Amino acid sequence: MRKATTRLSTTRLSTTARRRTRWSALAGAVVLTLTTTVGVATASARTGGVQLADKPCGYSESDRRAWYNHCTTDGSRIQIRVDVVHGPDFNTCAEPGVNTLGWAFKYRNAWYTGKLCRPL
Repeated sequence: MRKATTRLSTTRLSTTARRRTRWSALAGAVVLTLTTTVGVATASARTGGVQLADKPCGYSESDRRAWYNHCTTDGSRIQIRVDVVHGPDFNTCAEPGVNTLGWAFKYRNAWYTGKLCRPL
C-alpha cells in the first residue's frame, strides 16, 4: 500500500511542477509581447509616425491645460466640438498634431464632428 501512496504523491508533484512551468512560460510570453508592443509604439512616435508617446489622440488635460491631439497621417484639418464648462460650446478646426485649447478648468471635453476643414 505504501508504494501506491508514494507514486500518487510523486505524480501530484510532477503535475504541479508541469502546471508551474506552463504558467511561467505563459507569463514570460505575455511580458515579452507587452514590452515589444511598447517598444514599437515608442519607435513609431520618434520616427514621426502616429503620435503616441507625447499625448494621447483626442482630448486630454495635463499641466492644468486642455489639449486636442489630432493624430493623422494625411495632414487633414478636422472640425472639433469643444464642450465649455460655463458658456456656449463651439466648433473649431484642429491642425494635425497637438492643439492647445486653453486652461483645463474652462473645458470638459472635445471631439471630432465628422467634418473636415478647408486646407490653409
